[in-house]
Amino acid sequence: MTNRKNLTKTVGGLATAVLLTFSLAACSGDADVKAFCETGEGFEDSMNDVDASDPAAAGEAFDKLVTELKAAKAPEAIAADWTTLTEGFENMGETLTALSELDPTADDYMEKATELSDSLQSTDFQTAADNVEKWTTENCAA
Repeated sequence: MTNRKNLTKTVGGLATAVLLTFSLAACSGDADVKAFCETGEGFEDSMNDVDASDPAAAGEAFDKLVTELKAAKAPEAIAADWTTLTEGFENMGETLTALSELDPTADDYMEKATELSDSLQSTDFQTAADNVEKWTTENCAA
């Protein structure tokens, strides 16, 4: 149970940190930028009610988040990064759902958990998160 709880907290914390870039209320610039920034305001809310002790619920929360991420039309400057983040969050949801069906003390549980952790720490995912955060900081005003 401890492994499961720690993994879910870590994943939820990462998701929240990445999505905090959208907690900015107003946006400057053209209508597409404004619409994108305003769409992002609700992403953090998608993760607020995640029960860290329930990977199945966390998986469902990530599924909902991915649906919202896919619906958002990212500006061209960060479209590739947005796709990388969306795919990463989709992988998180799928993995958390799979983990919910496994014994947390089993080797296959730890293997899947390690794969998930590695994917979240990958250069591609981290670079995409950094690029989206930088772009939203520069283009969405508080």
